[in-house]
Amino acid sequence: MWTYMMAAASADPLAAHTRRLAASHRPHREPPSQTTLSNHVPPSESCSQTTQLDIPRQDGGIARLSGTERCPDTESSEVIRIFDPSRTDQEVGAMEDTCDSIRNSEKLHRRLHRLTNRLQRMWKCRPRKRKKDREPDGFLAKFQGSGASASPEHSATCCWGHRLAIDPTLPFHYRWLLVVSLAVLYNLVFVVGRAVFWELNNAVPGVWYLLDYVCDAIYLLDIIVHAHEGYLEQGLMVRDAKRLRQHYFKTARWRLDFLAIFPTDLAYFWWSPSSCQVQVPCPVIVRTNRLLKLSRMWQYFEKTETRTGYPNAFRICKVVLAILVLIHWNACLYFAISYVVGFGSDNWVYNLNGARNASLARQYIYSFYWSTLTLTTIGETPQPENDAEYLFVVADFLAGVLIFATIVGNIGSMISNMNVARVEFQNRMDGVKQYMQFRKVSTELEARVIRWFAYTWANKQALDEERVLGALPDKLKAEIAIHVHLDTLKQVRIFQDCEPGLLEELVLKLRLQVFSPGDYICRKGDVGKEMYIVKRGRLIVVADDGKTVLATLGAGSVFGEVSVLEIAGNRTGNRRTANVRSLGYSDLFCLAKRDLWEALADYPDARHSLTERGCQLLRKDGLLDEDVFQGAKQAKDSIADKIDRLENTVDNLQTRLARLLAEYSSSHAKMKQRLARVERRESSYPSDSCSELELELDEEQGAAGGAGISVNQHRRSFQRARRSNCARRYKQNTV
Repeated sequence: MWTYMMAAASADPLAAHTRRLAASHRPHREPPSQTTLSNHVPPSESCSQTTQLDIPRQDGGIARLSGTERCPDTESSEVIRIFDPSRTDQEVGAMEDTCDSIRNSEKLHRRLHRLTNRLQRMWKCRPRKRKKDREPDGFLAKFQGSGASASPEHSATCCWGHRLAIDPTLPFHYRWLLVVSLAVLYNLVFVVGRAVFWELNNAVPGVWYLLDYVCDAIYLLDIIVHAHEGYLEQGLMVRDAKRLRQHYFKTARWRLDFLAIFPTDLAYFWWSPSSCQVQVPCPVIVRTNRLLKLSRMWQYFEKTETRTGYPNAFRICKVVLAILVLIHWNACLYFAISYVVGFGSDNWVYNLNGARNASLARQYIYSFYWSTLTLTTIGETPQPENDAEYLFVVADFLAGVLIFATIVGNIGSMISNMNVARVEFQNRMDGVKQYMQFRKVSTELEARVIRWFAYTWANKQALDEERVLGALPDKLKAEIAIHVHLDTLKQVRIFQDCEPGLLEELVLKLRLQVFSPGDYICRKGDVGKEMYIVKRGRLIVVADDGKTVLATLGAGSVFGEVSVLEIAGNRTGNRRTANVRSLGYSDLFCLAKRDLWEALADYPDARHSLTERGCQLLRKDGLLDEDVFQGAKQAKDSIADKIDRLENTVDNLQTRLARLLAEYSSSHAKMKQRLARVERRESSYPSDSCSELELELDEEQGAAGGAGISVNQHRRSFQRARRSNCARRYKQNTV
């Protein structure tokens, strides 16, 4: 802070003095030659400070000037400057300019310091550990990242870079790969082409510069995206940005990405692109390291093959693109060799003479034509005349044989795969036709069969769903079936408001059947073993004469649902009550009775509700015999009660048997232990000391068995008697 003070001291040479601000305010006189003095005010001083200045007067006294100034918050350097009339205006102006520049530089320094601190707080994330927080699980934290277990306050203050993670399965990643692939394709085509054809390089230099550096920017962004791509570890997606970056930098992909974006364009400073005139290669050749990003484009191709609905067509397009790029590179190489050998020096190289041959279009078209003939080994090309030309042609022929043999083989397999479904269908139809000819089937029936095959193929119903979906797990197979058939199954009245689990079981058991015009789906009096749901087509209900139309059934109609429930008291006896015939080609879903009851076995409540709904439908049509139904229901209930009582009795018997077996095992173990102890004691006695006792006890054992005494009781008495008598006799013999 600068303070300017004016003092009227024209006669006194000591008119201007400066004083150092200090803690004490004593007057202090400085030498006359010193006009300014920097003063350092420590930050511990008071917020206000009184400045005093002693100025000599003409009468010999001292005039004291004082003033109060506010101290800054931080350390500062103050200079009290007093105007001296002896100074010239130029010197004063120069000093003022110097002071202003110093003041501005200090302000700029403070602003930069504040900005630096703010940026550090923004980019640096310093999580604080809390003692009260429970430590996160290490296994889950490894996949969820450090921010997953952090508190909401900490996650809100953490910088966004620590939360950046890209899921490679999302559409954003797929679209980004498309952008990167376009940049790679641009470099594949134009970097090599501009390095050889100088006319192409000099055509629109501004556009080339723009496209080059736009592609470089895409490459740089792709490094960031690639460094934050999630990956699976133990089945979980890793989303911790720090771990993702560490994983990326450890791979070889990072090295290739770095080399692909290495600034080789710096060579333009001493090798200007505009200097390329009738010269090969042009300076743009330094950008060939951009081709190292080719794997990113193949990654996009792989994702597209799995996402597109026409994989075979896409594979063919990919192979054609690879062929065109190879021919393009070979054409550029041919033009470069022509430059090295000399344009027009022989018949093999390109002849640059003439205005027509000097044009860019003619140069590229002829080179591309020559490359196509050479690599495909089709047609004749000019004969080489020197060793370099012969070597290049031989290398081209070998590359053409190897590369194009592989490519043509792949295209052939792709085309055959595109027709594999048609071939299988044709083989099945040929087999059926041969069988009909062998069995001498009528011509009319044979024509109907052929028309049925044609209809199924035209409507894409010739696929075997079981075989196609056989590779999927049961869960995914069930989800596909639910997506395809669940709405159709809900149209059945008896299945409305059923448990979702039952409907999921039933959709897996639906079978599609195709009926030709005039085919009978069912006839009156047939035993109902299936129920049908009309998916597409039109059916008619006809009388016994087959001509009178009683009703018409369209898409969504259902019939035969009551017959598959086997309801007792049904007056029709679970038989068909009408003739149903297909008016044209009709697609029907069929649900067999056996499949229905297999699904209902695990859902007893649903079985009961379905039976009740079937009874309501029969009552509505007057086809239910209540007496028979109630009798069957009571008989079923009585049988069910008997079965329940029998099951309870069996459970009790099993419990008692288990208890007895446990007691027997325990008693058997205890008996073994006691016998072992007796045998050990007996071995220590004389051999003839207890023989009489054993004989007596054997007789008592037989008597006890005849009297019905339990074996355990006899054994216990035997052991007690044996121990007491043997001990007594042993003592007598010893005495």
